[in-house]
Amino acid sequence: MARIDDLVKDVPSKELQVALGEELAELRKRVPFGLVYERHLPEFAVVADQEVLPASYATPRDDHGRRLRVLEVQNGTAKVVENGADEPEEVPVEELLAVRGLSEKIFPGLTSVERLERAPEKPWHAVIKGENYHALQLLEFTYRGQVDCIYIDPPYNTGARNWTYNNHYVDDSDAWRHSKWLSFMEKRLCIARRLLKRDGVLIVTVDEHEVHRLGVLLDQVLPEFKSQLVTIVINPLGQARKQELGRVEEYAYVLFNRGAEPTPGGDDLLNVQDTNPGTRRKPRWERLIRGGTSADRASRPNMFYPIFIEPGARRVSRVGEPLAPGVDRSAVIAPAGEVVVWPLRTGGEEGRWRLGAETLRERLEAGTAKVGAFDKKNDRWSILYLGNSMLQRIESGDVVATGRDPVTGAVEVAFASSTSVVPKTVWNRGAHRSGEYGTRLLGDFLGGRRFTFPKSLYAVSDALRMAVGDKPNALILDFFAGSGTTLHATALLNREDSGSRRCILVTNNEVDGDTAVDLHKAGQYAGDADFEARGVFEAVTRPRCRAALTGERPDGKPVKGRYLDGRPYADGFQENCEFFQLDYLDPTAAELGYEFQRLLPVVWLMAGGIGPIHGSADVPFSM
Repeated sequence: MARIDDLVKDVPSKELQVALGEELAELRKRVPFGLVYERHLPEFAVVADQEVLPASYATPRDDHGRRLRVLEVQNGTAKVVENGADEPEEVPVEELLAVRGLSEKIFPGLTSVERLERAPEKPWHAVIKGENYHALQLLEFTYRGQVDCIYIDPPYNTGARNWTYNNHYVDDSDAWRHSKWLSFMEKRLCIARRLLKRDGVLIVTVDEHEVHRLGVLLDQVLPEFKSQLVTIVINPLGQARKQELGRVEEYAYVLFNRGAEPTPGGDDLLNVQDTNPGTRRKPRWERLIRGGTSADRASRPNMFYPIFIEPGARRVSRVGEPLAPGVDRSAVIAPAGEVVVWPLRTGGEEGRWRLGAETLRERLEAGTAKVGAFDKKNDRWSILYLGNSMLQRIESGDVVATGRDPVTGAVEVAFASSTSVVPKTVWNRGAHRSGEYGTRLLGDFLGGRRFTFPKSLYAVSDALRMAVGDKPNALILDFFAGSGTTLHATALLNREDSGSRRCILVTNNEVDGDTAVDLHKAGQYAGDADFEARGVFEAVTRPRCRAALTGERPDGKPVKGRYLDGRPYADGFQENCEFFQLDYLDPTAAELGYEFQRLLPVVWLMAGGIGPIHGSADVPFSM
């Protein structure tokens, strides 16, 4: 009824305004049972990097509340009109920003802004900067009915000016706050529904401010889905405010489409199983280099031999012969594209392997030995193998081989009991603490940059494991990407089981309220380079994803710390990622074939995001 309120204000007679207002007040008291809100609140997005064109809309760069119709543009000046005013005004184009309404027909394209390649044989993740509703329209064209899991962490609408609607921060003084949030969510959930497979899963996190309204909205938009509400303990110490109990949790709605079921695992996420919270029982791969005493080269010369590996594929190419005593290892040269690995101890002294060369060859053939992590600090690779006790457990059935890595040939193993437990609806794990594994972990990767309430990496990875743990090639979408935790969690899950899951992230480049105020005081507005550099995509999402995959912070230093499985953050992941900007194409130019360059990434996405984008600046197009 927001539109009706606006019309009443335009009534010339004050007496009639009052009378109509009283009747509307009575109408509002007649509330039907169920979810009631104003669906048709208009929504539009400022597109700072797009050209202001005639017959479009724009807004002043210092007052986004005004929506102006652009009548013409000549010599750097735009003639605009607001709210059907009779007299147009002339405004310098440089003082305007382009505006796109969500009801407008758009012709989206993509421009690559960065490519990060670390595993040529694997598919690529994609991170898109742009208004997520318009990005969803593009993704519906490329991925309708193809997404295995959608995980989103939308703005929580706490009333603390932590999200914007039509480029205005919404706080608890806004009488239409809940309607705006529900209208905002419904538009996006309707498209999300069409993207999911018949066995797809939707996960939506929320806190107490909108949890009940969201539940009713989800029932309306996705009535055929099986919905459950999960309680996740994120702060066991509790956070108490005035007139409140100490809040320790947030929530996640998990919705299973008709053909979907939760993936069983080794942890129900509620009952205590391990003394170290957050860890997960997995078969242990041992280091091939011998430790302790009598572990030097001289004690067992036949255990000192070279192992040649292909770093890009993380694969052993061959095992060399033992080096005779007194022969300098520098005499052994690795072929081009390969690296030679020796059993060197922490201090650089020559040690020895735990298996002989012939035994290692047999283990590699059987898939029970593999290349481990790369130690950047000491510039060396580790070699791992399954010990005799673990091989005996495989024979007894206590441990099962679930497959083999298609590139390295290494077996994928799990405890037999790890496939029988379904997560419960209350998750209480130390690794889900948002302070330690959300805020602090993000600071480790970004070098101290701030972001409000990032999710625990392990809470997200557990959610994805529950949804697609049995789908190693799953397509995952997050269109409220925020700090990029979903891509980080996808890479973590892929490393656990040698999967090739692919993640698509979408986020705008919004600047948080306090920062925006400071920038405005300094004369910086949306569209200015300094302003845009402080936006969430440029300052958080993109550098976090880059740091997670490469193991290197934005300042060039290695990321300090270790994951719960003991691997250093600095190892990064063998994953690829392409960063894009969402474009709004001129329909005439697109029809005439002038926008081919910006449509190529769209075709690449449709083809599965595999390999380079032919026709890009890096890879010429050829027929």
